[in-house]
Amino acid sequence: MSKKLSAAALSTLLLLIAAPLAAAQVETAGDAVIYGQPDQASIATGVAAMTSRSDGKGYWIATSDGAVLNFGAAGHFGDMSAIALNQPVVGMAPTKTGDGYWLVASDGGIFSFGDAAFYGSAGALVLNSPIVGMAATRSGRGYWLVAADGGVFSYGDAVFYGSTGALALNRPIVGLLSTKTSAGYWLLADDGGIFTFGDAGFYGSGPGRGFVDSFAGMIPAGDGNGYSLVHSNGRITAFGGSILTNDPACDLRPVRDMSVSAGGAVLLRTAAKVPTSAPSKNSASLDADYIETLITHSQACQMDRVPNLGSLGSPLLEPVQTSGYGWRRHPIWGDLSIHRGVDFIGPNRTSGGAALAVRSGVVLAIVDLTAYGTTVIVDHGEQVATVYGHLAKVLVDVGQEVKEGNGLGLVGSTGLSTGAHLHFELWVDGQTVNPLPYLALP
Repeated sequence: MSKKLSAAALSTLLLLIAAPLAAAQVETAGDAVIYGQPDQASIATGVAAMTSRSDGKGYWIATSDGAVLNFGAAGHFGDMSAIALNQPVVGMAPTKTGDGYWLVASDGGIFSFGDAAFYGSAGALVLNSPIVGMAATRSGRGYWLVAADGGVFSYGDAVFYGSTGALALNRPIVGLLSTKTSAGYWLLADDGGIFTFGDAGFYGSGPGRGFVDSFAGMIPAGDGNGYSLVHSNGRITAFGGSILTNDPACDLRPVRDMSVSAGGAVLLRTAAKVPTSAPSKNSASLDADYIETLITHSQACQMDRVPNLGSLGSPLLEPVQTSGYGWRRHPIWGDLSIHRGVDFIGPNRTSGGAALAVRSGVVLAIVDLTAYGTTVIVDHGEQVATVYGHLAKVLVDVGQEVKEGNGLGLVGSTGLSTGAHLHFELWVDGQTVNPLPYLALP
């Protein structure tokens, strides 16, 4: 990799992130059709789920407060927007006719509209884990609910074939998919792990293919003998007899939900949620997970290879290192924790002035985080990004092209910090590495 970002790569980055991103967006795979995009004012409370008519001629999007937006030939049969819900909506499913739908809340409460009949709910139960989704039977006279621990609840003519509720899972369940016969179902974990029940066959899994990214859902093969797994970056990988595939997109917003639409699928992207929990010893880890989501999704379509980093510039004019990369005793909480970057100040205990871009790139994000404070993230292309935390003031805008040595923000002490300093991170191929071997420090 050359020291400067290539003109072609830089042009691509600018096109991808210079324009403001909508909070949610529908995209397609296969021969699915887009019938409209959600109005941003209508989804201010957050997008929760989507589902489609069986003929692929329209779809619905539900918000967390129970509002329903309809597109194409999908009719609006009512919603819960005028009622204060105990828990947010997390999933929905259409009836067989397309003239109704169900909404499910995280506590298992069911709301039915149009020709959707009520067959029961888990709303009165004390759940071990929150409900994360639902699926209707082939007849449309029943449905299953699935919880994050893999617990399955069946109602109407939906038959219980088993669950992972009694197992200790490595990763949470994110969805349930019924087989073509409704005589079985698959459960999908967010790492791509597959669990089969009833007549659901096993055709492979994400970890089995060597994937280490996250997954959002699955689409059945037309003949029922396979499935396609939908990665959160928009990639679709086929298993068994499925032929539906898709390339990943460079988009900060992960895929949250999807549904079958004719011979393809519609995917719903929503903005990753900024961590807002109270300061704690877990705050840095939560912030890092959020930063990882932004970087990995925005770089998903970039060349997947180990770059030749060469020599990076200096993040400060006269940097003095105060804390290194790796395990350390946290200066505030006192416990041993991983430090994902290197801390710098200026000479004579000064702040150091402005944080400087160590290589040409594009400003990917500017965000206020609990532990990292005011943070600027720069995308350099080819799976390389840098992070500048605890800034007192930002000097750039999202989507702005920067050159090596350009000022990004003034060094400060925002977030969880014991004094003014720059927290600098180097991300390569979706994970942090020790930046010191690559920085040209004076």
